[in-house]
Amino acid sequence: MKKTIFVLVYAIAAISIYAYGKTTESEKLALALSGQYAKKMADASEKLEELDTAVKKTLLFNESDGSTQAREDIWRLSSDIKSSISALPLDPGFSTSWMNYLGRLGNYAKEGEGTHDPEKFHQVMRQASKNLGELASEWQVATAGMVSGRLSMDGWTDRLNDTKSGHDWSKMSNTLKQYTESDFPLTASESDSQKKKELRNMKDAEVTREQAVERFKKLFPSVSNEIVEVGSSQAGSPYPFYHIRFAEDESIGYVDITKKGGHVLSFLAERPFGREELPFEDIQRNAERFLKAAGYRDVVLEEARENHNVWHLVYVRVEPGYDAKVFSDVIHLKVAKDNANVVGLDASEYIRKENTTKQPIIEIDWNTFFHSDVEIVKKELAYVENKQLEQRLAHYLTVLSDEHGIPGTYAVVVDTETAEVIKTEKLD
Repeated sequence: MKKTIFVLVYAIAAISIYAYGKTTESEKLALALSGQYAKKMADASEKLEELDTAVKKTLLFNESDGSTQAREDIWRLSSDIKSSISALPLDPGFSTSWMNYLGRLGNYAKEGEGTHDPEKFHQVMRQASKNLGELASEWQVATAGMVSGRLSMDGWTDRLNDTKSGHDWSKMSNTLKQYTESDFPLTASESDSQKKKELRNMKDAEVTREQAVERFKKLFPSVSNEIVEVGSSQAGSPYPFYHIRFAEDESIGYVDITKKGGHVLSFLAERPFGREELPFEDIQRNAERFLKAAGYRDVVLEEARENHNVWHLVYVRVEPGYDAKVFSDVIHLKVAKDNANVVGLDASEYIRKENTTKQPIIEIDWNTFFHSDVEIVKKELAYVENKQLEQRLAHYLTVLSDEHGIPGTYAVVVDTETAEVIKTEKLD
C-alpha cells in the first residue's frame, strides 16, 4: 500500500514538474518571439524614415545621374522593409498592400536610370514622397509602444486587430492600395499580364455544375464514377472554378474546372502504383491522346523527367505563324508508369493564354555575335517574356562553350528585331 502511495505521489510530482517545465518553456518561446517581432518592427520603422529621406533626395536633381545613390538606397531600403514586414503577424490584406507599394516604389527607382523622362520621374517621386510621409506618420502612430519587446503574444494580437487596437488597419490597407494605383499605375503590359493571371480576357461562356461534372466523367472515366463533393472556388477568386472531389476504388483526388469555358485547370489522383513500367512511347502516346481529348491540341513535348512511379511531362503551346513555342503557355502532366493514365495535371499557365504579335526578324551574323569557341547546336523560334513583361519573338539558341576543356551548355534567347539578349541560362 505504502509503495502504491509512493508511486502515485511520485507520478503526480513528476507530471507537475513536467507541466511546469513545459509552461516555462512556452513562456520563454513566447517571450523570444515577442522580442523578435519587436526587433522587426523597430527595424521597419527606422528604415521607413531612411526611405522617406532617400525619396526626398531624388527631388534635388534634374538629371538621374545626380540621384543614383538615392535610387539605390530606395531599392535597398524598400526590400529590407518588405523583409521585416513579411516576418510580422500583420493583417494579411494590409501586409500585402504594404509590400506591394514598397515593391513598386523600389522597382520604379531602380529602373529610373535611362528608362524614365526626368520630368516625369521627378513628378512621380514628388507624389510618392508626399504619400510616403503620410504613411510613415500613420505607421508611427499605429505601432507606438510595440517595439519595447514587453508585449505578450495576446498583446501583439490585440494591437494588430482592427477592433481591439483602436487603429483602423483596414483603412490603412485601402489607403496603400490607392497610393499604389495613383503613384505607380500599371503599364499596358503589366495590366495585360494581370488580366491574364486573373483570366479576365476569357470570352468563353460559363458552364453549369452539371456540365463540369460531365466533362470530368468524359476525360477521366476511370475515376469519375464516385464523386464525393462538387464545390466552387471562394468568392473573389481571380478565376472562378468548380472543385470536384472523388474517391474511386483505391484512387482519391480532385479536379478543378473553370466556370468560363469548362477548361480543366488542375487534376490530381492519389493511388497505389503497380510495379509494371510501360515503355516511354506508350506514356507519351497516351498523354497526347488525353491532351487532344481535353482540347489542348496546339502543344508539343518540351521536357520529360521521371521518378519511381510517374513521368513528369511538360508541353508548350506552339504559335502557328512562326511555328514558335510560347514558353509562358505550358501544361504540366504526371503520367503513371504502370498503366499510362494521367494522375496529375496543371494547365493554369496554358489557360492564361498569351497574346502574341508579328515581329520583324533581322539578319544576325552569329559568327560575330558569339565568340569563336561557341558552337550553336540547336536553333528555334520562341516567344519569351522580357523585363517589361512583353512577349517578344526570339531566337532560342542552345550553344556549347569550351570551358577549360569541358563543354558548357547554355540557352541564349535573342530578340529577333533588336538582337537584344533577353536571357542566358546555364543548362544541366
